[in-house]
Amino acid sequence: MNAVTLLERPLPPTPGAGADKDVPAGPPHARSEALDAMLYAVRRMGLPVTDRQVAVLLDVAARHLKQPEPDEDFPHGTVRGYKRHRRRNESACAACREACRLVAAERRKREGRREPKPCGTEAAYHRHVRRFETPCEPCRLAHRDAGRERRRRAAAA
Repeated sequence: MNAVTLLERPLPPTPGAGADKDVPAGPPHARSEALDAMLYAVRRMGLPVTDRQVAVLLDVAARHLKQPEPDEDFPHGTVRGYKRHRRRNESACAACREACRLVAAERRKREGRREPKPCGTEAAYHRHVRRFETPCEPCRLAHRDAGRERRRRAAAA
């Protein structure tokens, strides 16, 4: 079905008087309802639309107008539950926030802090720059050599 035949569909009833009572009033969750709503808006504005534009509009609608997940089996007090709250664009409950906090603290404790690279390396040069320090001579030379090596490899490729 191309854009022209989609645009030739009859317009849905306006929400005022004369609207059918059996039409659900909530947001459109099905792909066809979303497409109908977008094409209705395109026709009302009188915009020319191509097949590709209709396909893009349909993909956007499919991503943003998803059916909400059912509340059954909602794992509160877990990281999975926290992520589900975030997917629904709602603030997480206290139990889910606490579970996420504890998992993050455990991960930080397990990973620990890394030892910084010694001076005379590219990483140490960037550490000086991040701290708004003047790089020491060994770091400056390492940065210069690394830049030369990058340019040499780029020229060889």
